Amino acid sequence: MPKFFYDSDADLSAIRNKKVTFVGYGNQGSAQALNLRDSGFENIVVGNIDDEYKPRAIADGFRTVSISEAVSEGEVIFLLIPDEDQQQVWKDQIRDHLLPNATLVVASGYAVAFDLLELPETLDVVMVAPRMIGAGVRDRYVAKEPYPCFVSVERNPSGKALQTAIDLACAIGATRGRGAVESSCLEEAGIDLFAEQALWPAINTCFLQAFQVLKGAGFSDEAILFDMYLSKEPSEVFERASNVGFFKQLKFHSKTSQFGQLRGTKNSDGTALKAQFEKVLHKDILSGDFARYWSNSLAGGATELEQLWKDVEEEPIQIAENNLGLQK
Repeated sequence: MPKFFYDSDADLSAIRNKKVTFVGYGNQGSAQALNLRDSGFENIVVGNIDDEYKPRAIADGFRTVSISEAVSEGEVIFLLIPDEDQQQVWKDQIRDHLLPNATLVVASGYAVAFDLLELPETLDVVMVAPRMIGAGVRDRYVAKEPYPCFVSVERNPSGKALQTAIDLACAIGATRGRGAVESSCLEEAGIDLFAEQALWPAINTCFLQAFQVLKGAGFSDEAILFDMYLSKEPSEVFERASNVGFFKQLKFHSKTSQFGQLRGTKNSDGTALKAQFEKVLHKDILSGDFARYWSNSLAGGATELEQLWKDVEEEPIQIAENNLGLQK
């Protein structure tokens, strides 16, 4: 069974005086840096390139320098830049500037799980991964409300990595309520990538095909789109599912809806879908094939992404949205 860590497991006095570096001041970087400072951490420096986030870090009162300079000072280093950038930035601006016996903290398990970073033998590596967007991490900290978070120890040469991870999770407000749950970089990255590459594509395909079937039956674009998602009913369904359970939320629907959904689910053959899910998980994700392709700057992933966006603009459902005047 997974272990949970709570405020009572943390001892911030043991870590508050450490020099902390944030590589990146985007959604997660800004939220976690502010939370850490409000928890009494005074020695925080931000390493950031000259982009739109640097002025924000300066405005928030953080000393902001180049990534390599910030890393050279950090006893604890939060690596909070996008997954696809981490391998190159690590190689060019971080690896050769690390202090001996520093601790690397990641909020996404991706780069560590798929061995994209060359990690020194003396480096502690932990994951503190809020399951929440950056704005939520900040808002819930301020409101003293809990939020879910994964914690793991990936490398522990100091013998103190777990306590460091728990202390940092507490400092950003992630050990309140139900507590932070023990996990691993591979588990976090694997499930995340699976949702992105298997679960949501299946849902997207369902919506694309449903639109075409309903339109082919003569129903109007407006009625189809409003009934499927523009009414925001799906968001309400997922909100209730997160509170009471995936199927138990059906109790809030009409009996007609309950009968139709449960009967239709029971009569659906998911064999082909399961086979596709197995392929994506094992052949694409856990094999490391996807990570090696997407994180290789020469492989063409960024160019392919541009083409994928062009392709989706030709989908009937997207054309219908454009005709309705939805924001682009």
